[in-house]
Amino acid sequence: MAVNVLFLHTGGNWIRGSENALLTALSRLDRSKIEPFLFCDSTVLAEAARRAGIETVLCPMPDIMIDGTVRLQFLRWASTLQRLCSFGRKNDIRVVYCNGGRSCQVGYYAAKRLRVPVVCHVHCLYNRRYILLYRLHRASTVIFVSNAVQRSITEKQSFSGMYKVVYNGVDTERFCPPPQRDKKWRAELSISPDCMVFGQVSSLIPRKGIDVLLRAFHLVTETHPKARLVLVGDGPQRAEYSALADQLGVSQRVMFVGDQSDPSVYYRHIFDVNVLASRSDAFPLSLLEAAAAGLPSIGADVDGIGEAVLEGKNGFLFNREDHRMLAAKMSLLASNRNLVSIFGAAGRQLALERFSVDTYSESIQASILDQVRCESRL
Repeated sequence: MAVNVLFLHTGGNWIRGSENALLTALSRLDRSKIEPFLFCDSTVLAEAARRAGIETVLCPMPDIMIDGTVRLQFLRWASTLQRLCSFGRKNDIRVVYCNGGRSCQVGYYAAKRLRVPVVCHVHCLYNRRYILLYRLHRASTVIFVSNAVQRSITEKQSFSGMYKVVYNGVDTERFCPPPQRDKKWRAELSISPDCMVFGQVSSLIPRKGIDVLLRAFHLVTETHPKARLVLVGDGPQRAEYSALADQLGVSQRVMFVGDQSDPSVYYRHIFDVNVLASRSDAFPLSLLEAAAAGLPSIGADVDGIGEAVLEGKNGFLFNREDHRMLAAKMSLLASNRNLVSIFGAAGRQLALERFSVDTYSESIQASILDQVRCESRL
């Protein structure tokens, strides 16, 4: 008989890294073993989950934090806690699964009242104040998205429960090298087939280092005038980055294409080299998608990026914010298409061996069922 599991998520009204990871896990659960229910505060995520056949409740998630901005949503916290406990008792919930630290702030106490274990999936870095207020250190099991995130967090605070690393998974059938590239996709962007196209898929926010990438690309075009840069994603800094491209004199070679519902087209038919110039990034899904599509990546050597981009094997790393070092790596690949192919093939193999969506989903399911077995022995 399947065990009922309550999944919690809070975040913006979008589907990005942690939301994609959650949807992947939910859609691939063995429903004969786990029956999922989702509480979230995102209409976009709720709609996607319902399309996948997951019973979903839209519910405001509280935040209690003092970190420069004071957020003391005690009434919302109490109301949400009561709602979760009522739902949990009615539906015989056996495990509470918090997708992200913030949802654990109420999920931990709901699990405690229901007398069931709580699993928390941590997708980003937190300082000690967040760890304590989110109650991460008290969770029955904590899943970290990368070794870098695990080291950073466990060095700040001891944990009473188990913890492990589960890498994000990528659909290697959807993100795969095409037998032959469809020329229409580049033609729509007025990019000729012989151009070397660099691309980054990310939000247009300071943390993603778009300004670093634009400055590096400017240097690349001095020796590779046919190079092009395609930026997939949107964000509050779009106008600022567009102005910087104008200032650097590369606006005719840079395409801002906005958010795309299917980024696989860009990896498979437009990009030659994937770039991620982040100032910090726990373990970006875009690197796995690019690797699965047979592309090399150049990534900033921060946080978990070095666990997906292996220096000299499937791409290059560069020092954070060092646009000159990034430009040198980009130029090296722009001058050596054979190396691009070698790195791309190695990336595809790495994705198949280490980052498959099946491996990811099985690990998430096992983490939940392990908690159920532990509880049944008590």
